[in-house]
Amino acid sequence: MMIVTAALIKATGNTAIISENADLYKTWADYLKANALIPGIQSTTDGVMAGAPSNDTNLALKGVIALKAYADILSTLGQDGSTYSDTAKSYASQWQSLAEASFGFAASYGDSGSWSICYNLFADKWLKTGLFPESVFQKMGSLYASNMNNYGLPLGSRTTLTSSHWMVFAAGVAPDITTRNLIISAAQDYIQNGKDAMPWPSIYDSIGGNATVAGVYNRPAVGGVYALLVQDLGSTVSTANSNSGGGSNGSNSRVVLRSANLVLIYIFSFISSTLLSLA
Repeated sequence: MMIVTAALIKATGNTAIISENADLYKTWADYLKANALIPGIQSTTDGVMAGAPSNDTNLALKGVIALKAYADILSTLGQDGSTYSDTAKSYASQWQSLAEASFGFAASYGDSGSWSICYNLFADKWLKTGLFPESVFQKMGSLYASNMNNYGLPLGSRTTLTSSHWMVFAAGVAPDITTRNLIISAAQDYIQNGKDAMPWPSIYDSIGGNATVAGVYNRPAVGGVYALLVQDLGSTVSTANSNSGGGSNGSNSRVVLRSANLVLIYIFSFISSTLLSLA
């Protein structure tokens, strides 16, 4: 919720949600400050498919980026978020060492023979938190290009299962257009040629092209495939306001702002569905 709140504020300029719930957000931020780097064993969507390891690197990523997102929110409100920002930066540096693997980044700390697509890195790009150097994204690009299956990129070395929405997040992490398009094309190939005669499954096998988990189709989670539409959108508020006097530029800006809000609704939907699935 911290990440998507930061995105909402960035896209709309509306800070009411955090102003009205300041104590709750601070409680979440303080939890992340204490636990984000070393999350222990927690339930995750990936864990449903591949088992939940201790100190899941992808989960740790989300917590670290969320902590920096909170610091940036405080800055937007004119408040001092340096304590949270400094901790997030320190955690990001430590994460790179803890998650080090022979190929890409490990699925969990210390398991150097494993790898994860680390799709939560997308939030660093999306929110422009700047926690991770380009070398991290280059490393992920090499991992993606080397591990594509018939119908997409598996979530990691522990499974052949994948999700189109998480793959598109990975596409947003890819350091070059070629790798990004390779991932997107694989997701498209599944939609067009997969083995399932059902609404778009959110989990399926990247080799065989068939859904393997019952009841994971026609879910709002697939809204995450719109992620690339907002990755480089930035804030549209000042542009829209500056052109509010009329003309094509003002109209286009309002269209972009409405599009941003629509995509945020989709992203809220898939996050909500994830939380419900873990409840």
